[in-house]
Amino acid sequence: MKQKLGHYVAFSILSLMLIGAFLYATKPVDKDDYMEITVSAGDTLWELAEKYRGSHNLSTHEFIEWVMDVNRLTNERIIAGEKIVIPVLKSEGEELVASNQ
Repeated sequence: MKQKLGHYVAFSILSLMLIGAFLYATKPVDKDDYMEITVSAGDTLWELAEKYRGSHNLSTHEFIEWVMDVNRLTNERIIAGEKIVIPVLKSEGEELVASNQ
Protein backbone atom coordinates (compact mmCIF):
# COMPACT_ATOMS: atom_id res chain seq x y z
CA MET A 1 0.00 0.00 0.00
CA LYS A 2 2.81 2.43 0.90
CA GLN A 3 4.55 1.65 -2.38
CA LYS A 4 1.43 2.48 -4.40
CA LEU A 5 1.02 5.73 -2.49
CA GLY A 6 4.66 6.61 -3.16
CA HIS A 7 4.21 5.98 -6.88
CA TYR A 8 1.03 8.04 -6.92
CA VAL A 9 2.74 10.98 -5.18
CA ALA A 10 5.80 10.81 -7.46
CA PHE A 11 3.61 10.62 -10.57
CA SER A 12 1.48 13.55 -9.36
CA ILE A 13 4.53 15.72 -8.68
CA LEU A 14 6.09 14.92 -12.05
CA SER A 15 2.80 15.63 -13.82
CA LEU A 16 2.47 19.02 -12.12
CA MET A 17 6.07 19.90 -13.00
CA LEU A 18 5.47 18.95 -16.64
CA ILE A 19 2.28 21.03 -16.84
CA GLY A 20 4.06 23.99 -15.20
CA ALA A 21 6.98 23.75 -17.62
CA PHE A 22 4.59 23.62 -20.58
CA LEU A 23 2.67 26.67 -19.37
CA TYR A 24 5.90 28.58 -18.75
CA ALA A 25 7.34 27.67 -22.16
CA THR A 26 4.20 28.72 -24.03
CA LYS A 27 3.97 32.10 -22.32
CA PRO A 28 4.21 34.78 -25.04
CA VAL A 29 7.21 37.10 -25.05
CA ASP A 30 6.50 40.70 -24.05
CA LYS A 31 8.35 42.56 -26.83
CA ASP A 32 8.35 45.76 -24.75
CA ASP A 33 10.93 44.18 -22.42
CA TYR A 34 13.45 43.56 -25.21
CA MET A 35 15.59 45.73 -27.48
CA GLU A 36 14.37 46.63 -30.92
CA ILE A 37 17.13 47.28 -33.44
CA THR A 38 17.18 48.49 -37.02
CA VAL A 39 18.98 46.07 -39.32
CA SER A 40 22.00 47.59 -41.07
CA ALA A 41 23.21 46.65 -44.55
CA GLY A 42 25.09 43.37 -44.41
CA ASP A 43 23.71 42.29 -41.00
CA THR A 44 22.88 38.63 -40.49
CA LEU A 45 21.18 36.95 -37.55
CA TRP A 46 24.38 34.98 -36.96
CA GLU A 47 26.45 38.20 -36.70
CA LEU A 48 23.85 39.84 -34.43
CA ALA A 49 23.94 36.79 -32.12
CA GLU A 50 27.73 37.19 -31.89
CA LYS A 51 27.58 40.99 -31.50
CA TYR A 52 25.21 40.78 -28.53
CA ARG A 53 26.67 37.54 -27.07
CA GLY A 54 27.52 39.17 -23.74
CA SER A 55 23.96 40.42 -23.32
CA HIS A 56 22.06 37.14 -23.72
CA ASN A 57 22.53 33.58 -22.50
CA LEU A 58 21.57 31.79 -25.69
CA SER A 59 23.56 29.78 -28.18
CA THR A 60 23.76 31.26 -31.67
CA HIS A 61 21.16 28.75 -32.85
CA GLU A 62 18.79 29.59 -29.94
CA PHE A 63 19.26 33.34 -30.58
CA ILE A 64 18.32 32.92 -34.24
CA GLU A 65 15.30 30.74 -33.40
CA TRP A 66 14.13 33.28 -30.79
CA VAL A 67 14.42 36.20 -33.22
CA MET A 68 12.65 34.29 -35.99
CA ASP A 69 9.82 33.19 -33.67
CA VAL A 70 9.22 36.52 -31.92
CA ASN A 71 9.45 38.56 -35.14
CA ARG A 72 7.52 35.95 -37.13
CA LEU A 73 10.25 35.61 -39.75
CA THR A 74 9.80 32.81 -42.28
CA ASN A 75 13.54 32.45 -42.88
CA GLU A 76 16.87 33.78 -41.60
CA ARG A 77 17.08 36.59 -44.16
CA ILE A 78 16.83 40.08 -42.68
CA ILE A 79 16.68 43.29 -44.69
CA ALA A 80 18.48 46.60 -44.07
CA GLY A 81 16.09 49.08 -42.49
CA GLU A 82 13.88 46.36 -41.01
CA LYS A 83 13.18 46.66 -37.27
CA ILE A 84 13.48 43.45 -35.26
CA VAL A 85 13.30 42.58 -31.58
CA ILE A 86 16.31 40.71 -30.21
CA PRO A 87 16.59 38.68 -26.97
CA VAL A 88 18.46 41.40 -25.10
CA LEU A 89 16.60 43.04 -22.24
CA LYS A 90 16.29 46.80 -22.64
CA SER A 91 18.19 47.29 -19.36
CA GLU A 92 21.10 45.24 -20.78
CA GLY A 93 20.93 47.19 -24.04
CA GLU A 94 21.15 50.53 -22.24
CA GLU A 95 24.30 49.34 -20.47
CA LEU A 96 25.72 48.15 -23.81
CA VAL A 97 25.04 51.50 -25.50
CA ALA A 98 26.53 53.41 -22.54
CA SER A 99 29.71 51.30 -22.60
CA ASN A 100 30.14 51.89 -26.37
CA GLN A 101 30.04 55.69 -25.99
